[in-house]
Amino acid sequence: MPKKIKINGEIIGSDDAWIYDWLGIEYMTPAILDKRLEEAAGEDVELYINSPGGSVWHGSEMYTSLKEYPGKTIAKITGVAASAASFMAMGADEVHIAPTGEMMIHNAATGTWGDKNDHASNYNLLKSTDEGITNAYILKTGKTRDELLDLMNKTTWMNAQEAVKNGFADLIMFDEGKVLVTNSATPSGLSPDVVQRLKNKLLEEKGMTKTEPVAAARIQTEPTTTNDDKEGEKPMNFKELQEKHPDLVNEIMTSAINAERNRIAALNDLADAPGAAPFIKEAIKNGETAGDVAMKIIKASADRVKQEGTNRQKDSETSNVANVVSKQADPAANEAAEEAESIENMVKYATELINKKGGRI
Repeated sequence: MPKKIKINGEIIGSDDAWIYDWLGIEYMTPAILDKRLEEAAGEDVELYINSPGGSVWHGSEMYTSLKEYPGKTIAKITGVAASAASFMAMGADEVHIAPTGEMMIHNAATGTWGDKNDHASNYNLLKSTDEGITNAYILKTGKTRDELLDLMNKTTWMNAQEAVKNGFADLIMFDEGKVLVTNSATPSGLSPDVVQRLKNKLLEEKGMTKTEPVAAARIQTEPTTTNDDKEGEKPMNFKELQEKHPDLVNEIMTSAINAERNRIAALNDLADAPGAAPFIKEAIKNGETAGDVAMKIIKASADRVKQEGTNRQKDSETSNVANVVSKQADPAANEAAEEAESIENMVKYATELINKKGGRI
């Protein structure tokens, strides 16, 4: 019987593993994979992969470990093999994919801080990294470097049939002559989702309001159980975390507090808008953003105008005003026009606000 190794969650380094354990998020590190391969002792190995990817460098470590393993290795993509997980899987002797499985390849990404020389250096790093990643894909698929760089540049998603057709997978699991139909390198360090979860957990410890989750292009994994190798260990409480990692706690708390202050300040900027007061009070309590409140104000104003129009129509029908011809301007019509203009201005403001902040504040 082949030895089974599960590769679920993000691919990270061992230095970050304690944070994932503390938050209860699945992960895989090169050290864990090496330990499992050592335990397999040269026997056949089946890798069950469901990972959104993660660190390029740690994915490269895992790719190399699979290539050097003396026994036969089969990578089985049970969910998704995206980003770093996709080229890591190329290290196996065979790649099988579930009928509902997906693969995704894309360009490496990172953040840059500094002057023009720092940005230029990171550009060269990313360009070199992308070309390095294609080496794993070339050996598996036989495609040219330019073909693969083009697929990566487009951020290409492949269902089971497409993965096999393009040479990234060898076969579709459970396909016994049937015609199956399916729905059609990130930087090292913590993903935005993990950082946000950590901020929220720290805020909860302090009794503060959670901030909004970070919108990420990555596929997110739901918190499940901690890693097998950490079984029996209890997650650190806030006090223990603060004692062992004071700099990290201070940095994240400062960032979270600033984000909360900015959220409340943006909400208070709407205080002069007609009918905003109750929405703002509720939003501060519930963790909503200024963008959320702006849209609520717009809807409330629109509903009010609609109701007032209905009421005027009923009054007109009751008093037979509709039968009287007058050359004078209708005050009610003017009032409605002014209200409509107010709503239009509010829509414009909300749109600018949301666009400016990428949809969240």
